[in-house]
Amino acid sequence: MIWASLRLQRLQLLTLLGTLVVGAGVIVLLRSNMIDALDSAQIAHCVRAADQCVAPDGAVKAFRTTWSTPFETAQLLIIGLPALIGVFIGAPLFALELEQGTHVLAFTQSVSRTRWMLSKLVVALVPALVVLVVLQHLVGWWLDAAGSLGPLYNGPFNRVNFAIQGVSPLGYALFAFALGTFLGALTRRTLAAMTAGLVAFVVVRFAVSGLVTGSVFAERRATAVGEVPEQRESGLVLTTGWLDASGQAVPSDRASVLNQACKTTPGGSPNTEEGYLACLRESGFAQNYWDVIPDSRAWQVHLVDVAVFGVLAVVLLAGTTWALRRQS
Repeated sequence: MIWASLRLQRLQLLTLLGTLVVGAGVIVLLRSNMIDALDSAQIAHCVRAADQCVAPDGAVKAFRTTWSTPFETAQLLIIGLPALIGVFIGAPLFALELEQGTHVLAFTQSVSRTRWMLSKLVVALVPALVVLVVLQHLVGWWLDAAGSLGPLYNGPFNRVNFAIQGVSPLGYALFAFALGTFLGALTRRTLAAMTAGLVAFVVVRFAVSGLVTGSVFAERRATAVGEVPEQRESGLVLTTGWLDASGQAVPSDRASVLNQACKTTPGGSPNTEEGYLACLRESGFAQNYWDVIPDSRAWQVHLVDVAVFGVLAVVLLAGTTWALRRQS
């Protein structure tokens, strides 16, 4: 049955192989050219500390301007691959056979429907995931070489950086594929499954990821007297606000009004820093706080992310099994 599935999906497999070979070759070539550009601009030492490096005037800015488009293109490739897997591999997998009626022949063979379904799922999904993981690691290898001169300067919780790192892309691909197969088996129409799958994936992908990073994961609370300092622990800031003398959070609307009022004197002129802090204390503000997930714990958020999308994928695959068993 595996051999029959391989033959039926040989065009898809050849396309994946071509994507892998071309993508890997382009990434390796671009990385090599980028390293040569770093050396020729004398800024290779700036990769680990862009803000503190000594470089020729305008060299760092010129490098970032030149390479921003290739970096963004590579990131978009990894972000878009899960959606493409769902639309072009998952959705047509069963919808095409149901639409054309060829599933009837498969159902009359000696193999069970479950084995037929599993063989098609394995042959379609495993090579696609291999291509995704390999290209993801190659892009990460390239961006690591750019260091703080590239997109990684924005930190692991940057929306784009987070979407291409860790195990999250694997979870997105599993969900997209399972969603496509379910809609294909349910609608029995390839185009309808591809369209609905793409829309549903985009909506659920961003909605669920926001919940994962915003409420599922525990954060660390830090405090400071006065405004939140610019140089603070790097990470994903979830909430900020003010605490009163008892350590309770001040309602945001009241805090905003009083904070703005303390920035000016009764006469209307800008307040001094000492006067501003004194006004805050008189208003009942003890210190500012911010809840943050440190960069060092990004890998744990990725695990939560892939677990959520993995569970959704299992539920959808169970739905696919149910939908296929109903077919005559």
